Amino acid sequence: MLLTDLLRFNPLNLFLPQKAVLKSNYKVTILLKNLRTVIRTEIIDQDPDLETLEITSDKGEIILTGVYLMSWLWVARFFGVDAVHFRVRLKPVIVKDNRAHCKIVGYRVWDTKPRKFDFVRWFGRIEPFHKKKVLASILKSAPELLSLTGLQWEIKFNMNYFLELVPSIAGKIDIQYIVADHEELYVFVRSGTILKPLVDFFGPEYVRIDYIEEDRDVPMLLWGKS
Repeated sequence: MLLTDLLRFNPLNLFLPQKAVLKSNYKVTILLKNLRTVIRTEIIDQDPDLETLEITSDKGEIILTGVYLMSWLWVARFFGVDAVHFRVRLKPVIVKDNRAHCKIVGYRVWDTKPRKFDFVRWFGRIEPFHKKKVLASILKSAPELLSLTGLQWEIKFNMNYFLELVPSIAGKIDIQYIVADHEELYVFVRSGTILKPLVDFFGPEYVRIDYIEEDRDVPMLLWGKS
């Protein structure tokens, strides 16, 4: 310890409570429509059976749509099904430790070929195997980011994965909740540090940050109604 530091040292500070770090509210907007290239390289290219995948949002739900190849399944080959369309609707329900839990509130699958009788649509209602296969393909491509919880058909989205890529803010952001709408994700956070490094790292084409005053109605603001 330097002499100047020693002279300024007050032993009473050892017994005083630590000063709380002042935190501010922010709205972090993730622009889903600009993530196509990232989704292609990080998820689609990692699985030969996953032909397309698009992530968007509307009316409080995150929506996954895409095409999944089915030539590996004998019953699909028997009925001449080469690939299927799928549509998964996720509803963010809670955020714990910066991990968003999203409940699967809707799942549809249908043949990519127009048919009078769509065997895939019928089969998808009685047999969940293909559902597990499609979800597993998406999840296994990014296990550090996406995983299934102990609850049936609930996906956990680990947002710490992105925060840890920016060391200056890692561990300094507390995510409160998430709203999905208008092809974007609105993430309400509290933080005692400046969030600009997020934009510097990922780029303004993917992330936008807005400061929220303490007296604003945050839920209404996230929905764009104030």
